[in-house]
Amino acid sequence: MKVLWRMRSRALVAASVAVVIALGNVPSAGAEVTLPPGSIPVPSSGTFLYMNSEPGDFIGQGIEQLYTSDDSTINGSLPQGGGLFSASVIQGNFDHFWFVEIAARPGEPLVEGSYTGALRFPFNDDAPGLSVSGDGRGCNTLTGQFDVDEISHASTGELLVFDATFEQHCEGGDPALFGRIRIENPPPPPDVTPPTLNLPGDISVEAPDASGTNVDYSVTASDDRDPNPTVSCSPSSGSFFPVGTTTVECQATDASGNVATGSFLVQVFAPLELDLTVNSRGSVSARTGTATISGTVTCSRPISVDLSGTLQQQFARRVTISGTFSTHVDCTAPSTSWSTSVTGDNGRFGAGSANVTVNASGCELSCHSASVASTIRLTGR
Repeated sequence: MKVLWRMRSRALVAASVAVVIALGNVPSAGAEVTLPPGSIPVPSSGTFLYMNSEPGDFIGQGIEQLYTSDDSTINGSLPQGGGLFSASVIQGNFDHFWFVEIAARPGEPLVEGSYTGALRFPFNDDAPGLSVSGDGRGCNTLTGQFDVDEISHASTGELLVFDATFEQHCEGGDPALFGRIRIENPPPPPDVTPPTLNLPGDISVEAPDASGTNVDYSVTASDDRDPNPTVSCSPSSGSFFPVGTTTVECQATDASGNVATGSFLVQVFAPLELDLTVNSRGSVSARTGTATISGTVTCSRPISVDLSGTLQQQFARRVTISGTFSTHVDCTAPSTSWSTSVTGDNGRFGAGSANVTVNASGCELSCHSASVASTIRLTGR
């Protein structure tokens, strides 16, 4: 009779798995675990873990047990729309401790209904998952089935009720651990706290032309009761922002209708205009041969500018004196003068014509550059 029962059971499991594959996240039909007769009355309500272990079952040790919220700390969780229910049961100072995990097939939500062909969670691949362990004992592999009889959540996502009956076989054995777990949580207090808006700081960007540019930004919200509050902003991220300052108004709304508002500024600048000139006359020290050159940096808005360049002077005997220089200037719109000294690397500069090349660069919202090459006259001093 046992062999015949097992053959029928395997056929039923195979058929049920085929139904699961065909119907996606719809639970298997007709699993319905029946608890064997026991001597301990199984509660019909409240929070509890009941287990009835057949002789030879390693996990339950062949005994009947009941843990309730009166004598144990029992916690269970199942996020709304989630695929895994997990619970812990601790009695006394860990005199007894149990863990229950019941899962839909990976990637699917756990819903009310019957599930067959369960394998040990979390190694259940494309099958429902089940794992009941505790008091230092657990299955290496298991097969089983379970019925999820009731699931309910509060509007804010907290688990109110979870009720499931399970049948678990360790290591492919015939002895089973039967049981039922039920979680009843009181309704949470009303949610009157608005979400927290996570706003960026004020944003400054440079447009490619004088009209404006599209600006991307990120705004999120968090809430202690609603994992996904709704966020909206105007103008929305990616919108076109004209040159100037625009205020972005945002709000976040949670599942209870609480609203948080906030704002930040988007400042769009026209392209920076940066230019550079060199004065046509410089000076040179007759004593040291050090030249002094100068010019003007023009800018459409304040920017820090680095200047660098080369001064060259050719003498009659075809000797070229060359020197490099670098300096820094904070340009204040519309223009700021600059001046620097240049010492020859291979000799002394003297009065007369010289060629100068100057490069200017500055990074603000973006990097800009300008350059000029000019012939100037050095006068002695």
